[in-house]
Amino acid sequence: MFKLILFKRKGLLFILSSFMLISFFLTSVTNLYADQFFSKLDIDEISLKGHKLHIRGDTDLPPGSTLQIKLSIPKLDDDKGKDHDVKVQITPGKFFVMIDLPKEWKNGGWIKFLSLKAIFDPDDQPKKVREIVGNKGEKLNGPKVKIQKNKKIMVSVKNVAF
Repeated sequence: MFKLILFKRKGLLFILSSFMLISFFLTSVTNLYADQFFSKLDIDEISLKGHKLHIRGDTDLPPGSTLQIKLSIPKLDDDKGKDHDVKVQITPGKFFVMIDLPKEWKNGGWIKFLSLKAIFDPDDQPKKVREIVGNKGEKLNGPKVKIQKNKKIMVSVKNVAF
């Protein structure tokens, strides 16, 4: 009987210590960002490979965040392919997206202009990310932060000519 009570106590102790360890880990991940503000959202590289546009960037936003990439091609006459909206997940410190451009992009002798906008909106984020940056973007800071509909969003804009 003594062995059974000792076994139950060890089992209970194991479960309790496991629970405490897991809860500590979960709170420490959230606390990892507790004093951090987020201000970096840079479109670093734009390259054209055939009719595919490759966009790379750096950010200090938490992994798992979602960016909306808006692409506008002002000189393209038809509406097919003129504007693109793409969502992309942020991996630690980076983002990458590849966009198919219309076939007409390769034709014609005119200079090709692109307008790119990367947008971080707290409303479009998973719950874990909103807990870190704030439901209204309270932890967003810096020159790329704009106020829109009573919340902070972060925007990076780049215009490119090929």
